[in-house]
Amino acid sequence: MEFRLAVFFLFLYYIRPQDWIGGMAGFNIIRPLIVIWAWALFSSRSRSPVPGILRTPHDWCMLLYFGWVLWMGAGAQSAFSGFLPLVIFYAFTLHSLGTWERIKGFLKAWNFMLLGVAVIALASLMKVDLTGAVDLTMKAEGRLCIGTWMHNNPNALGHSMAVVMPLSYMLHFWRGNVLGRFVIFPAQSTLALWCIYETQSKGAFLVTGLLMVLLFVVGRPLLVKAFALTVALSLGVSALSFLPRMSQVGNLRADEGVQGRLMAWELAKTAMEQRPAGWKQFIAYINWRGITEAKATHSSYVQVGADLGIQGMALYLLALWAAYRTTVHAARTCRDEDDRERSRRALMVLIIAYATSGWMINREYHTEYFLLIAAAAAMHRLCLSEQQSLAFEPGGDPIEGEDTVRSWSAAGNSQTAMAWPALVPVAPGFSEVPFRAASAPLQSPVTAVMATAGAPVLESLAGLAEGESARRFRWNRLNWPDLGAAVILTWAVIYVWEYILKNL
Repeated sequence: MEFRLAVFFLFLYYIRPQDWIGGMAGFNIIRPLIVIWAWALFSSRSRSPVPGILRTPHDWCMLLYFGWVLWMGAGAQSAFSGFLPLVIFYAFTLHSLGTWERIKGFLKAWNFMLLGVAVIALASLMKVDLTGAVDLTMKAEGRLCIGTWMHNNPNALGHSMAVVMPLSYMLHFWRGNVLGRFVIFPAQSTLALWCIYETQSKGAFLVTGLLMVLLFVVGRPLLVKAFALTVALSLGVSALSFLPRMSQVGNLRADEGVQGRLMAWELAKTAMEQRPAGWKQFIAYINWRGITEAKATHSSYVQVGADLGIQGMALYLLALWAAYRTTVHAARTCRDEDDRERSRRALMVLIIAYATSGWMINREYHTEYFLLIAAAAAMHRLCLSEQQSLAFEPGGDPIEGEDTVRSWSAAGNSQTAMAWPALVPVAPGFSEVPFRAASAPLQSPVTAVMATAGAPVLESLAGLAEGESARRFRWNRLNWPDLGAAVILTWAVIYVWEYILKNL
């Protein structure tokens, strides 16, 4: 049930019927959803394969980010009440994705919801207007948008659609069947590209092109990489120039929208360096032709820097880095099974798309960010669970951060009680046995092995460990390379930020 609630939450987040169905206007559907979701998680037998909190680097990133938001908040109470639901969505989604099948289903549902948005938007062009999109499109000078909180401007709609084609490629075309390759993928790509074209979003055009190039570059043979880059730099760049509004890219200095955005970036940089405003507090007021008006930064990174300072930006990037690193390390576990590898690559596409679009739209505090990190954390726990299932690893290194074995015991009803860890010294060569089902007897790894047939079982486990050596997943704590990556990413963001201000 908890997985269905996670998918239903995606439906509410992207389709947002509460924004355009008259009877739901003003009704807070999220609160009862949280209550039902919490009940489903605590009463369900299907729990995370590595139970508990603060068990992965992503959990620590969320805790550090939450703490910094409260520390920097202009009003601690408002920051707490605003940020806490996002952390809850992270935790609930994480614990709802307890199997590889659920992760794949969640990613397919994500893609399906985006396609639902595309259908709603394109239907408005055919006089089927569910959300009041026609009036908004007219106000946007013919650029397509719909009447929901998330997609009420063309750029937001275009950037949401930018990920659909590469995501559909990973989920349906890559090592897919005939139906997926020649029916589902072309149909979904056509809907997405048509929608992007109607938004006339320059940023969405660029992000879509970049993601498609990456699909044919990352992990490909050198000859394929060279061919893909050659085509992208020649035909691809030429094709972009024929798209709506792309002719303006060559003269951004004359674009009033770009100049207003750069003025907001200047004010944001000053705020970041001198006095960050606090979570969701920075607003750029610019003077344009004698009129003072509020101007959005149109950049997640710029907004986070102005709100939370350089340290806050580093924590924001650290969580994205941890999610991306999980998708890289998970290759060892996923490479032999197509569905797992498909899920890993699809999640990587989503993370890269979000990080790229972050330069052009404000989605720094949207739930999308926390859902991405949660999906990566769930994948991380599944990889840990498989690694820990090898109770004997001759000569193998322990998982980083797992120096002891946790024997999990539940007080009271094993189906509903919270499990508390009892730290047990680990014998050399043994690693943690994962939590399987709340209704099963729980015992320590040593007891579990001693209760088996003895030496023959140990020999079979040793052989299994040798056969699975390529699937080891050792990273499970934030370390100096992670902190260094966050620092480098923060420096790179600020460098690009300053470069754009100086040259435009």
